[in-house]
Amino acid sequence: MSRSGVGARPRAVGLFRIAGALALASCAGDATDSRVTTPVATPVADPREFRSMEDFLGGYWNRPIPPQGPAPAAWSSLEASLAPPECGTCHVQQYEDWQTAVHAGAYSAGLAGQLVSQEATNFGFVRSCLVCHGPLSEQQSKLPLPEGGHGTNPDFDPQLKEGGIVCAACHVRGQVRYGPPTREGATAPSAEGMPHGGVVRSDYFEDSRFCAGCHQFASPAPNGKSLQNTYEEWLDSRYATEGVGCQTCHMPDRRHLWRGIHDPDMVRAGVTIEWMEGSELEPGRVGLRVTNSGTGHRFPTYVTPAVDVTLELLDGTGSPIPGAARSAEIVRRVALQGGSWVESSDTRLAPDSSMTLTYPAPVDARFVRGEVRVRPDAFYRNVFAGLLARVLTDTARVLIEAAHEGAIASPFTIFDDTVAIGR
Repeated sequence: MSRSGVGARPRAVGLFRIAGALALASCAGDATDSRVTTPVATPVADPREFRSMEDFLGGYWNRPIPPQGPAPAAWSSLEASLAPPECGTCHVQQYEDWQTAVHAGAYSAGLAGQLVSQEATNFGFVRSCLVCHGPLSEQQSKLPLPEGGHGTNPDFDPQLKEGGIVCAACHVRGQVRYGPPTREGATAPSAEGMPHGGVVRSDYFEDSRFCAGCHQFASPAPNGKSLQNTYEEWLDSRYATEGVGCQTCHMPDRRHLWRGIHDPDMVRAGVTIEWMEGSELEPGRVGLRVTNSGTGHRFPTYVTPAVDVTLELLDGTGSPIPGAARSAEIVRRVALQGGSWVESSDTRLAPDSSMTLTYPAPVDARFVRGEVRVRPDAFYRNVFAGLLARVLTDTARVLIEAAHEGAIASPFTIFDDTVAIGR
């Protein structure tokens, strides 16, 4: 893989919040939840120590992450660097995984295209989005001034900004490197003389609350549910009580992959799709059942994906019977109305729940074809189409067009099966 830059975007569309008029209530400091929010960290003798999860969340995830400051004079430029390719010099597997992950594309073409025209006149809004999509102070071209407003950031690194959620976003604070316990569970201090001063280890890295800061919004909450409600969905499931956390599925064996709705294998592993049979059906009907059998939150989570379930009846030659098809969507539909998000429907599947789609089969139907198709960027596709109908700068248009093309190309099929109809 190329190491010439921070890392190529894995796709034109990343996991970002909708900016501009469509994001009046989804950016800013809304990326925490009342069941996640903690008090400001209590000062401790050694700033590298956290005496409780509250200290950790209140201090470590103070975002935007404060400037790292100068590195110790004795460190090499490699040790002091915040750039993922430099981290990858020693952490080869982690860097290679990250390059393929959605985190590397968090500052995506779609987000950049929406923010590019805001940076000069409304950087406060831009900053509110970057708290998740580029959380390091070094990723921001401007920083707040004590007297108000924003001034030029002398430590701004545009290449680092392009990297989205870079290694340092999770692992570096004040030039101190942090990480999880060793595989054996040890959290002892690093030995003297280790590169970049070693690492401070904490089991908080293995807690789902570590992820909640960006994957659980406090508001808006249409119909009583936050716009992104992933942590709450997990907390209300059996997975939370069974100790199956975010990292269990999204970082298996500590891999920095974070696979999700854009990955066909990950999606297939989270659901069970089966034909309905016998007593499950009324006479003369065919049916397909989709069960959220292995996803620790709603399937799908968030408001951006949609899943289409389709039944199509075929005649004796295997040809579709005109007008003999039925579809249903698994999706949460929201819209911005008067500055507030409004939910019109939510057919997503809670953990261990199912949906069924049935259809009466006419006498000339001999086969039924079932399909389940995932559209990871269904919401964004419409957003980008709407933006392209507006007046945009040349730079913004190029970025939004790339994002739109990525959204169009993102759907995939996880189930496509044809069976004979028993009579």
